[in-house]
Amino acid sequence: MNAALLTLATAQTGAEAQVLLDQLRLAVASGTRAKVEELLVRRDDGTPLYAMAANRGGFRNLKVAIIPAPAGWTKGVKFWAVLHAPQEIESETDKVYEVAYTPNGCKLGSEIPYLFDRPYRIKHQKLAVKLTPDSNRVDVRSETQLERIGGDQTLIVSLGDPYAVTAAKLGSKALNVVQATDLKVPTPAAGDLVRAGSLAIVWGASSLGDKATLTMDYSGTINTPADDKITPSSTYLTAWWAPTIAQLPFTTEVDIAAPKDWVVRSEGVPTGLTSFKCDVPIAFPKVIGGKYTLAGEKTIGGKTFRAYQLGAVDKTRGEADVAKIARACEFYEKNLGPFPFPSYEVFDADTYYGIESYSYTLLNYRYTTRFVTHEMGHTYFGCLVPCSYLKDTWNEGMTQYVDSVLLNENADRTLENGLRTISIAKPLSRMNIAWADGNATYMRGAYVMRMLENEIGLDKVLEGLRTIVKDRVGKETVWADLRPYFEASSGQKLDWFWNQWISGATFPSVNISSAEVIARDGKYSTVVKILQKGTVFYRLRFALNLIGPTGQKVTKVVSMLGQEGEFQVDSDFKPVEVSVNVFGLCLGTPGPPRKL
Repeated sequence: MNAALLTLATAQTGAEAQVLLDQLRLAVASGTRAKVEELLVRRDDGTPLYAMAANRGGFRNLKVAIIPAPAGWTKGVKFWAVLHAPQEIESETDKVYEVAYTPNGCKLGSEIPYLFDRPYRIKHQKLAVKLTPDSNRVDVRSETQLERIGGDQTLIVSLGDPYAVTAAKLGSKALNVVQATDLKVPTPAAGDLVRAGSLAIVWGASSLGDKATLTMDYSGTINTPADDKITPSSTYLTAWWAPTIAQLPFTTEVDIAAPKDWVVRSEGVPTGLTSFKCDVPIAFPKVIGGKYTLAGEKTIGGKTFRAYQLGAVDKTRGEADVAKIARACEFYEKNLGPFPFPSYEVFDADTYYGIESYSYTLLNYRYTTRFVTHEMGHTYFGCLVPCSYLKDTWNEGMTQYVDSVLLNENADRTLENGLRTISIAKPLSRMNIAWADGNATYMRGAYVMRMLENEIGLDKVLEGLRTIVKDRVGKETVWADLRPYFEASSGQKLDWFWNQWISGATFPSVNISSAEVIARDGKYSTVVKILQKGTVFYRLRFALNLIGPTGQKVTKVVSMLGQEGEFQVDSDFKPVEVSVNVFGLCLGTPGPPRKL
């Protein structure tokens, strides 16, 4: 009797999940957020889904699947719902929800952050890539070497929506490929490779031993002009085209079959005309190629720098780009450590915006000269020290700092733009999509690093950066991981700095509450009282400026440890005005000047 009831309950569970799948398909197809909200247990749980849908052009561009919950991932949850779409590089991810049971049937429960918890990591990947430009097609064989890092969950790797897996094996054992659709909840068996959106799940393989190799053959038709594409003139494969686990880094070997008149690249050093090996673990291997022409080349100090262009060659631009990356490499090696590759190249893109690629970069032809040294900086912050773009984008702010602020001396007004980001109430530690939040991760990140420089000194910042670059090769890194290095270089505790400016997003107003000028033997002392508003216990650094009757000026940088502070600024002239300047010292708003 009990066994019969259990069987009935299981069957009913599957039937209810199928009902939810049908409802989800219709709700998403309607393009109406309200229809989707009706299927959530808690509407707030839909926030990440709404953002992903908006970035993908609306709900109608999403697809849905419901699958049985893979073993070991979510205790007590029997089904997962996957809402998916083709995703850009370093951007959104598919959204996976537990299927919850309510008196009104199945609904979407909590989001499952499957990318953050993983039993395995990728150690090395071999990729054989065949490009067929005339049909916008790519065929790939990936051999993914896995190592256990803990846990006994079912193995899940991510592979982008546009790629259809045709064959797979785990070790020498063939896997049966099962594609979940929006029409039916599948019933996988041990030995299946289940595809649901970007998820590729090795069913029944919750314990694979300490090492395993997953081989997959897959193909895709790729032609999205602003993103990845394969056309008769050029190819850019950057987004979710190679299997990944949580976008964590691994070493690569890539072999590319392409038209004979093409120039092709992947990360690392060439091992043949169209093959490349990268011994530095990287999170985002890529393949680019096309009918490129060399537009500039220079070898300095044993390193070669090149610029490649599509179509008619602009040699002036090519040579300017080469000169810039040669200069940047010299600066980066002097201040950050050895450049890890024997060459660096910049490739034009026609419609693609741009992306760093560590031993080269791909940039829209309109922006090469403007951004090439920034992208080269990612060889240190993004390559040597990896960023998964899932938790934060610390490396964008750091690269903006070393490139725009240090190398190019704030010529693009990064610091001014960084101060303006106080209007965005989101911490740096939660900015996981680089182009979101008004580019605040770049500008505020660079500004905060200038603040740190003014707090501990440029020499201590560079010492910390050199140690980070040397110590964190291949290690997943977020903002919080950086603090101990600067504490070690400076000999100071910086938890308060991280709490205020990196993990926090509340910014003070720094106001003059009173000011008094005292004359002493022809000299003047101005006593200024400061009140911070909007925050109480923030530790602040700012400058006090005194202005004299004929434009004379005295500036004193001070620190304040509480809500109120009193400071004395001496001058040889009788000041007529005092003001607060926070620029480069504090993320906040100065109050109005005070006439004296």
